[in-house]
Order: sequence, then C-alpha cells, then structure tokens
Amino acid sequence: MFNSTFNGLQKGNQPIRSSEGTGGTYFMQDSSQEFISVFKPIDEEPNAVNNPHGLAVSPDGEGLKRGTRVGEGALREVAAYILDHPKGGPRNLSSEAIGFAGVPPTVLVRCLHKGFNYSKGYEGSLKNVKIGSLQMFMKNDGSCEDMGPSRFPVEEVHKISVIDLRMANADRHAGNILFRKGEDGQTVLIPIDHGYCLPENFEDCTFDWLYWPQARQPYSLDTIEYINSLDAEQDIALLKFYGWDIPIESARTLRISTMLLKKGVERGLTPFAIGSLMCRENINKESVIEEIVHEAQDSLLPGMSEAAFLEAISEFMDSQLDKLAK
Repeated sequence: MFNSTFNGLQKGNQPIRSSEGTGGTYFMQDSSQEFISVFKPIDEEPNAVNNPHGLAVSPDGEGLKRGTRVGEGALREVAAYILDHPKGGPRNLSSEAIGFAGVPPTVLVRCLHKGFNYSKGYEGSLKNVKIGSLQMFMKNDGSCEDMGPSRFPVEEVHKISVIDLRMANADRHAGNILFRKGEDGQTVLIPIDHGYCLPENFEDCTFDWLYWPQARQPYSLDTIEYINSLDAEQDIALLKFYGWDIPIESARTLRISTMLLKKGVERGLTPFAIGSLMCRENINKESVIEEIVHEAQDSLLPGMSEAAFLEAISEFMDSQLDKLAK
C-alpha cells in the first residue's frame, strides 16, 4: 500500500480530495491510476488550521466530538487498526492481515504534495510536509446508507458492534460502514473513519447499528470467545509500543468500555443492550455508563489510585448489569 501510493505520486498522479466529510480526505492512486489508499492529514481535520471546508479553528483544541482533540484523528485511525486483532491475537503492524472487525490496514505517514490544502499557500519546503493516516482503499459497492440494514448478515453487524463498543466510537453512522458482495454472494461490512474513537469521555458515543434488528440478536459463541480474549492493559501497552502514549483519559475509556463489553456478554446481553448503556437517549440525559463513572468518582476519597477507581467502576457496573440481566 505505502510503496504503491509513493509510486503513484512519483508517476504524477494527483491526490483527489473527497467532496464528502468535514475534513481533508484524499484518494491516492497507484501508478496505473487505480485508487490504492486514503490519506487524512492531521492539519486538515475539522477545526484544524488547514481544514479545506472553512471550519473555524478550535479555540480550545477540542474536536467536533466531545472528548476528542484536534490533530489526534490520525492516531485514532491507526489505533483502531492496531487494536482490531485477528482471532489469533495481535498482528505485526507490518502485516496487512485483516482483523476481526475488518478495519482496513492503516499507518501513520508523512507526505509532501502541492495537491493538499495549504491555507497560506504551498512553498514546496519541508514545513509543508503533512502528517496523517494512510489507509488501504477498500473496493466496495457503497455504504450502508445505500441499502436497508435487514440485508446485512448478523455476524457482520456484530463484528462492527464489537470494535465500536471497545473503542467507545463517537462517530459510527451508516455512511462510514462500507459493504461489498463477497465471492460467495454474502454481504461483507467494512468499518472506516475511526478518528473519533477512544474519546476522553463517553458523552458523544453513537452507534447507528444500535437500531438495526441484528443488534437485538445474541452474540455467537465465536464472537463471545473473541470478546473474552480482549485485554485492555495489553492493548494500551501495544499502542505505546507502536508510538502512541495514549492519554490517561482515553486509556481509562478503553479500560471501562472493554470491561462493559466483557461483563455484558458474560450475562448474555445483546449488542443492543450493551450499546444502550453506552449511548445517551438524548443529548441532555447522561448514559448509564456516564452515571456509573460519576458514581465511582463520588465514592472515592481524594488521592485514591486508578486501580481503586476502576474497582469502584466494576462494582457499580455489576450492580447495573445484574438488574438488566434479570
């Protein structure tokens, strides 16, 4: 993917900016002018200095979704790929093996090209180098906005739910789930756009699949086995190994969301039931997981450790889930 993208630029194939979305997204071509990857520069994110859609620069650094920061979208895109483990366990990042949920291979790169957006003009110097996420372009037949969800296989919807619940995704809508027909005629779903996952809080978590009929079906034994194998501490260490020392607040989100997912399936809860605990019913009413976090915070004495806080979260979560499972 990386070499093919570079060869395409060397051949003179221009980046093609997408007209969709709120940030700068560029389709990159290989030497034969086939789409090979998608590049998202961090300085063209919504509310960043070179945003091509005219969105104002964030006054306090907060992104469009609460609990996210402008300029961290690329890191979150790469993190979603790193943490989308195949069933056999974490992959080597140099491998393009597809994980459980099917997040396309994604890496962090530097790129210099006059075809990107520069609010102060392009000079061709090193200061114009862009840093961003480069994701493999996945051939598809459209997005889930283009067809009714009743046609999606249950397991395909469930795999999307697992990555979204784990990562507390704050931007899962039908437009950023692609679909394609496999060789066997079955529909395959492909999750993209993970720049708003692992937020610092759960305020903006949203999952379109929550309202699809498949979300009310129980997880299969294979999916439950995969969920049980997840380990938030190993995931945090893995992200650090690959260069992202994840913020304390986002690490906490990953620990809590993984805890909720694992405890939920232990009680036989469906994706709908678990997701409903993480998402708000409306913008003014806190979600159940937000209430649990606040209860745990109120129960602790000043200076208590993160481990003590997570233990309190676990106890309050058990109480809520036991009521739901009855």
